[in-house]
Amino acid sequence: MSDDQIFRLLHMLSLFVYLAGLGATMLPLYRAWNSDDVQRQVYAFQEAGRNQAGVLLPGMILTGVTGVVWAIVADHVDPIETGWLLAVELIYLGALFICLPGMAAGLRRARLLALQAQHSGEVSDELRETLADKGPLVFGTLMLALVVLMTALSISKPF
Repeated sequence: MSDDQIFRLLHMLSLFVYLAGLGATMLPLYRAWNSDDVQRQVYAFQEAGRNQAGVLLPGMILTGVTGVVWAIVADHVDPIETGWLLAVELIYLGALFICLPGMAAGLRRARLLALQAQHSGEVSDELRETLADKGPLVFGTLMLALVVLMTALSISKPF
């Protein structure tokens, strides 16, 4: 097995972890934002928080590292001068440094307020405002769309 094939395999495995983490984070987020039951929201926010920190973040980091190393090891691809690959890298960096922190910050806030509501037995106005703010859903859904865009660029290699 060549170095190119090894890094391709590692990159594909890290992509599976990234996508599994994205799905495992977004499904509970959608469920929490569509529920009126505070107990279910708390559980869904906790699940999304664990998945975001334990699967999504490591998967994103591994995907970036293995992708860059694979591009460097592959003699026929220059990660800077190849237009489509540079576009994929920039989109990835946007997802990593803009979308992920935006989703994580809103998720942490919603999770904390939902836990407070569970302990106090009443839903605060601050929690209602946080649930009305769909920021984490927007950033997470944008991450899903960016994955589709990166995949399309990687397959079609338009430039």
